[in-house]
Amino acid sequence: MPPTIFHKKADPKHLQFVFECLDHFHPLSSDLKAEFTARCFEVEVRKDEYLLRKGSHSYYIYFIIEGILTGRAGTNTCEITSFISVKGEFVSAIEGLYGSASATEDIKAEEDAILLGLHVVDVECFTSRYPEMNIIMKKVMQLYYQMAHHRSIFFRIGTATDKYAFFLSAYPHHAELIRLDVAASFLNIKIDTLKKIVNLNSKKEDTLTLTKKEVESYMESEKPFRQKKLMLTQLAAKLNMNSHQLSHLLNVYFNQNFNEFINTHRMKYVLEQLAVNGSLVQYSLDGLGFEAGFSSRSSFFSQFKKHTGLAPYRYLKLKD
Repeated sequence: MPPTIFHKKADPKHLQFVFECLDHFHPLSSDLKAEFTARCFEVEVRKDEYLLRKGSHSYYIYFIIEGILTGRAGTNTCEITSFISVKGEFVSAIEGLYGSASATEDIKAEEDAILLGLHVVDVECFTSRYPEMNIIMKKVMQLYYQMAHHRSIFFRIGTATDKYAFFLSAYPHHAELIRLDVAASFLNIKIDTLKKIVNLNSKKEDTLTLTKKEVESYMESEKPFRQKKLMLTQLAAKLNMNSHQLSHLLNVYFNQNFNEFINTHRMKYVLEQLAVNGSLVQYSLDGLGFEAGFSSRSSFFSQFKKHTGLAPYRYLKLKD
């Protein structure tokens, strides 16, 4: 079945979401946003409908606002899930992107989806006229290439358990919404094997001593991350558990290791302080990083760019 609604005017809230996603790679100019708004359209694809069928021609790139879409490739006797795309990502034909060749895969909605579409001619126009769009598309292509390269290697040498751990890490907010048969096909794991791994993982979650909400509440109220060079054993002691239990808890609840978890909270603290008018009157930018728990300027600036996509002073300039 084709998409339910095609070429509908984009909802302003959905446009803002796309702009925020693109701004993560590089800030968009007001002129580009205006042209983007004028040329894009909204699409609704119901569960089990196809956005694109194998053999047809594709002329659009889509930004996923809501929903999960999968690529299906294969023959009449064998079909595999070639990719899974979720909210905040792009989706289009892998081959024949510009309509010069027919698509080699189906693109199917695994749940009701909302997309914003943009004609590839407009994308090419934007990249030639707006330097920031050229930068964004290069960064997006680099990111997707790296992801595909990592996945191709990891899926060939990793165990079934390793593959499922990768799946949880790659889709932390959507893993439970993706059908097991789709996940198994994507990971190249037998469905019965995946069911056993999922059941074992659920039993491990039952042994956790604190809930996710309790951990988040403690981090918010006590702010232990502000301690410089905080160690896993120290935070575990504060939470009345051993380091192995805490490491497992962070992996299950947040899909992060200890350092990623702590730096995420440090950056959240920094950005909250920057959102308060006059915050830099009390602290210099470097001082704010030290106040958040970073032990060096280089580590602070590195994490700042990782979380915002911008160097600190560039971020402040755009904020002003």
